[in-house]
Amino acid sequence: MQDLVITNQGQELIAKMIAGTSTASFTKIQTSDYDYSAASLKDLTSLYDVKQEALVSSVSRTDTTMVEVLAAINNSNLDSGYYVKALGLFAKDIEDNEILYAVSIETDNPDYMPAFGGKTVSGITYKMNTKVDISSQVTLEINPAAVPTMQQVQNIVVAISTHENETIYGEVGVHGFRYYNEQLQVKNEEGEWTDVESGGGGISPSNVSDLKIKVGNQKLTIFWSDPGNTVVEGQTLCTWKGTKLVQKAGSYPENAKDGTVLVDNQTLDAFKTTGYEINNLVNGQTYYFALFPYADTGATNINEANRVAGTPQPYKKMTAIIDLSNSNPATCVTYADDAVGMTAGDSAWDEFFGHYPVLLKNGVEVGKLNPNNFDQFEDGTTADISSGNAGDAMIAFPRRGLTITTSGTKITISMTDDPDNADFEYNAHTRGTTPKDVFYLGVYKGYVASSKLRSLKGKAITANQTIGTFRTQAQANGDGYEQSGFYQLTFRQCMYILKYKNLNSQTTVGYGYVLSSHSAAIASGGTEAWGMDCELIKATNPTYMTDQNHHVKCFGLEDFWGNIWEWIDGLVSDSSRNVLTANSGFNDSGSGYTNNGNGGVSANIGNYMSKPQGSTKAGFVAKEVNGSETTYFCDYAGLCASCVAWFGGGWGFAAGAGAFRLDVSAASSGSAAGIAARLMYL
Repeated sequence: MQDLVITNQGQELIAKMIAGTSTASFTKIQTSDYDYSAASLKDLTSLYDVKQEALVSSVSRTDTTMVEVLAAINNSNLDSGYYVKALGLFAKDIEDNEILYAVSIETDNPDYMPAFGGKTVSGITYKMNTKVDISSQVTLEINPAAVPTMQQVQNIVVAISTHENETIYGEVGVHGFRYYNEQLQVKNEEGEWTDVESGGGGISPSNVSDLKIKVGNQKLTIFWSDPGNTVVEGQTLCTWKGTKLVQKAGSYPENAKDGTVLVDNQTLDAFKTTGYEINNLVNGQTYYFALFPYADTGATNINEANRVAGTPQPYKKMTAIIDLSNSNPATCVTYADDAVGMTAGDSAWDEFFGHYPVLLKNGVEVGKLNPNNFDQFEDGTTADISSGNAGDAMIAFPRRGLTITTSGTKITISMTDDPDNADFEYNAHTRGTTPKDVFYLGVYKGYVASSKLRSLKGKAITANQTIGTFRTQAQANGDGYEQSGFYQLTFRQCMYILKYKNLNSQTTVGYGYVLSSHSAAIASGGTEAWGMDCELIKATNPTYMTDQNHHVKCFGLEDFWGNIWEWIDGLVSDSSRNVLTANSGFNDSGSGYTNNGNGGVSANIGNYMSKPQGSTKAGFVAKEVNGSETTYFCDYAGLCASCVAWFGGGWGFAAGAGAFRLDVSAASSGSAAGIAARLMYL
């Protein structure tokens, strides 16, 4: 860079210093890639097209009329590279007014600051000697919040080498520097020791990434990825040693000692997936945290980007009330309890449900998938959801309690995120008598390979098998694997009612592949980038969801309804049409199942459902069928004697398909080209 040119504002400040009416403190630098070669630098009051800004690291006198200013920048947070064609030095007067004091430009051979590529950090140190005419009026300091320059680090080395009997290590230090209590410190003008919260040859570890906080009842969970080492052109400038998580009451911690250290993690990415859980907190109170990555030299990153706050909340009870005296599916549902104030269709519902896409192998999560692109993991790397070698594409549904009650014409559906509430049942998350934290359902309708039912993209859906055959093929994957169960169906139906507040699922989310002219099912896949509820595809091509010619996707489940039926296990009717249900020990006859009665159904029924059984155990099995495709539940349903269940409707069912298309009307010995299965793990 060329010599600094003092601006007119800078000259005015110098005049005030000479007159003794002001002092000056140099505060920051700014860089720009604008070509000022034809401009009058003295007239500038600001820089155009500022690319970066950094605090001044230190100011020192060189003689009575000159001061030396040190500052450093790096590309750790830079998205695009640029040429440093202009450098501005800023100063504040005695009244704290900040001005552009001086400018330096370079047009022939400017420095290039590259974008940060995720691994290599580059930096530039600037040493600026500027005339002030009366240097005693300049505030001299080392700013602990600024990135220290290479010159400052070299000064420390010089201080050590010129004092054979003195050392920087210890309480006394040398020349205003010390390394004490695992912290590099300098003395300020008042003689107080101040932490230098950066270092490692001028570069501290980069920021953490993937920082997020999960709110729970009397607890918060913080997730982050550690930055790793800082490398410049193949040379390691600092080695990441650890990251401290610090909590402070009332405001964010300013440095690693400004609060309570909750954990000093020295294992890279230890809390990326599971998070660090903080318990016994007060609901409704906001807690403040900061992460401080540090190097093996003690150099610490105090960037504000590493801050996070959260407010724990009590467990919620979300309630939807269906008034069947109102046949309009769009207006018959109202919210109660904690659902009051929620917006139908809003993503806040998904936060409450907590479901997510995942690659599952042998009952173990290989990794979470990108909810907006199932072909990728969360970190953007490719996920194999097609071959079957890496596992099955599944949707995870965390443990939630559920109740369904009917009183007169009103059906009340309540769900809680409390994992153990005696007022709720956890049938979808219980195997026999064993509670489970999560159940998983296949993203796709099932494909059988090597006699195992799978959930894979781009496959011809396997059909024309009995419910028992599919059961055996699902269980062949190992302990815990089954085909889609009744309680899990009831759970996702309740999710639908709570989120969308409208009983007509086809007009609310999408019709699905149900055009009456279709003659066969279509293969799985193609919806990976549609979003969890078709929201992304509807934003660009809404006709996909209304033309009855495409998959529908709801809660991440492709063909939630339509395209091809799926058998539902754990639900059987007896000869008196009693609804028999179970969460384990699935079989064709209902042996060992719980008898939930029939709600007064005395003959086989089948038509558009107007009233379900409406209990926690019997869910949305049909009770009365006096509706239509535009009234009540808007879906066809049936209950017959001595039958097993199938769900969703097939490729040509038009308005008869949907979230409530549940028929208990098939013989267990039956099979058809239009009936498939969906994989489940519990």
